[in-house]
Amino acid sequence: MINSTHYVLDLETMGKGSHAAIVAIGCVRIEQGTINGGLYRRVRLESALQAGLQVDASTIEWWLQQEEAARAEIFNPGGHPLEWALEELAAFMGMNAGEQPSKKALLWGNGSSFDNVIVGNAFDACNIQRPWMFWNDRDLRTLLALYPEAKTLPFEGTKHHALDDAMHEAKQLLMALNMHQTLQVGALV
Repeated sequence: MINSTHYVLDLETMGKGSHAAIVAIGCVRIEQGTINGGLYRRVRLESALQAGLQVDASTIEWWLQQEEAARAEIFNPGGHPLEWALEELAAFMGMNAGEQPSKKALLWGNGSSFDNVIVGNAFDACNIQRPWMFWNDRDLRTLLALYPEAKTLPFEGTKHHALDDAMHEAKQLLMALNMHQTLQVGALV
């Protein structure tokens, strides 16, 4: 499994539900056990709302309590339309307009009901085909529960910055997959 193509996704949102408004997308690609690129796109909140995604007050209150660097990214007046950011994500995952999604790309989110579900619903809301197959959804939180040592990696960057979080989670994923592979090889000996 370590030699598969993995995408580690992290979203920053203005809600907690499955249709939360996305304000930043971070994604890191892992190929052949090596981190091989990242994508970061800020999203204009108004475009997420126009697509029918939702905001909740408790999430906005939570954001107001975060570090200034994280808040600056989220509340920055810049950003791209949601549809454009999703098309960029699809291209980063190797899918161009009109193509079929990759049957091999594994999409990892931190929690079985957050990142992958929210971005999938955003793709649907914008009428863009998802660039991964539903059976390739993966949950990093479950894997880290099996290999908790991978959670001890020090964080680099700004917490709650989508690309910094995705990079940290990609490093955790690689550590956990390497530990798993070592256990599998040891079991065969």
